[in-house]
Amino acid sequence: MSRVTFFIAVLTLLFSFPLFSDTQHVVAKGETLYSISRKYGVTVNELCNKNNITQSQVLKAGQKLVIPSMELSHTETYIVAKGDTFYGVARRHNITVEELLKLNGLKSSDTLKIGQVLKVPTTSTTIANAIMNTSPIEIADPRNYTGKKGDSSLLWPVKNPEVLYVSGKISGVQLSAQKNEAVCAIQAGTVMFSGLYRGFGKVVFVQSQSGHMYVYTGLSDTSVSKGEYVSTGKQLGIVGVDSFTGKSQLTFMVFQDGIPIDPAQAPRG
Repeated sequence: MSRVTFFIAVLTLLFSFPLFSDTQHVVAKGETLYSISRKYGVTVNELCNKNNITQSQVLKAGQKLVIPSMELSHTETYIVAKGDTFYGVARRHNITVEELLKLNGLKSSDTLKIGQVLKVPTTSTTIANAIMNTSPIEIADPRNYTGKKGDSSLLWPVKNPEVLYVSGKISGVQLSAQKNEAVCAIQAGTVMFSGLYRGFGKVVFVQSQSGHMYVYTGLSDTSVSKGEYVSTGKQLGIVGVDSFTGKSQLTFMVFQDGIPIDPAQAPRG
């Protein structure tokens, strides 16, 4: 097992949420939209919408298609009720606010209206709830807030944050941030992973020359790619809205030999 595979496995266990991202497919001779959709378990319509093509289009060998993430490709409708918010609907369906907005082509500045129809992902949880005729299960925040505060004057991924330590399944610090604030690397290194973890927004792994793995989670967007070398202060992405608190913040962790360490003690600069 490679080092990055090991760290991704560790983080997946810590988060207790599956990793998912869009997949790229290279069309082989004789393949059709129908055969490709069957292969990946998506509909032809979803495949066409994702690639901005029509169902009558003839595919060419070597053509590249983006396969929509299976976690979000199958959707159902949700009718907005009185008192609903983007945060509340997102949490009820175990996705981030950013994922909900993207799925419905909406902006954070938009206002929900009673009776509005939203698309939400169909998951095993919602299917089970429908069968049992029960209300959706509330997902608990997996972070255990210790009450310990950190030194905000240190170099952090965002400027002058409130630093709160968390432990348990997730060990690191929770950093407050300004809306749409840039998230920057606190230590130079190579990007080992840049992608989406369901329920935690987009995540970036940066491995330094010392072997430390810096994990930046809860981003609404990333600006780096796997294999890219980033210097200290390089922007990695934009902070997102936490799906559990509804606030602009991120969880930051540092691992050494697969073991989480105090991020305040990690090398910087």
